[in-house]
Amino acid sequence: MLVGIFILLCLPLFGTSLSLPLSAVESSKIRAISLDVTGTLVATKEPVIKSYHDAALWAQLPNPPTQDEMKKGFKVAFKERCIESPCYGGVEGIAGREWWRETVARVLHHAKPDVKVSEQDFDRYFRRVYQHFGSPAGYEVLDDARNLLESKSTSELLLGITSNTPTRHMESVLPMLDIHNHFKWFACSQEIKYEKPSLEIFDASFEQAKFWIPDLQKDQVLHIGDSYAADYCGAKRFGFQALLLDRSDNPAVVAYQDWIEAPDYEGKSVEDVKLNTIKSLDEVVSMLSL
Repeated sequence: MLVGIFILLCLPLFGTSLSLPLSAVESSKIRAISLDVTGTLVATKEPVIKSYHDAALWAQLPNPPTQDEMKKGFKVAFKERCIESPCYGGVEGIAGREWWRETVARVLHHAKPDVKVSEQDFDRYFRRVYQHFGSPAGYEVLDDARNLLESKSTSELLLGITSNTPTRHMESVLPMLDIHNHFKWFACSQEIKYEKPSLEIFDASFEQAKFWIPDLQKDQVLHIGDSYAADYCGAKRFGFQALLLDRSDNPAVVAYQDWIEAPDYEGKSVEDVKLNTIKSLDEVVSMLSL
């Protein structure tokens, strides 16, 4: 645990974009790339809190929370719901919309505990929030992600998704952004009922990838994501090669599941994380072009 905390504290000290040494990732082995979604490929077009606040004004909620109050309420409510009903309701067996409905209700409660919102007012507000994140106004593809997906370097590789996201991201958001055709497999936590860094979601992802390449080996898969604990340590423990995408300079990317503990893996060290940390997916394109 202390090692994990030490690494996280040291990551900002590693500085600017790193040129990957040949020992960091064995690029010649790579036959498939597994990618995280939110924060890696896509980001919200505007801060989530602003969207929630704007929806409250649109819905004309009585005495609506301020953005600061909404921010506090969202942080508490999202963590509560992720812990009590993991994987966006997947473990509990409820629909994603139902999970978000309860979560958004908690956001308002924690933002302004003394203000009661009628069911009619809340229905109007929730639908506006839910519509927003299911519309083109909700998300955008990050520039370097588009570069990676459209690169000749990845055209011969198998691409797939391994993500702690609702099923709606796989079935609606990625198609709406017109990037779904780049991927052959989709492993999301709501559907798998496990979330990164668990072995189970990486195993499910690997099995889906092997449908396309039956003799695929774990070390022939490169997983890339922006979470140290969920993406980097989780993938390395499972046996994938991995890169940690440092999005700390991008204000559009927010780490929401910051309570997840990083698992150990063979060879875990500050130097290992340093060698395998990138600042942009453009670095992956360059690496694969060598």
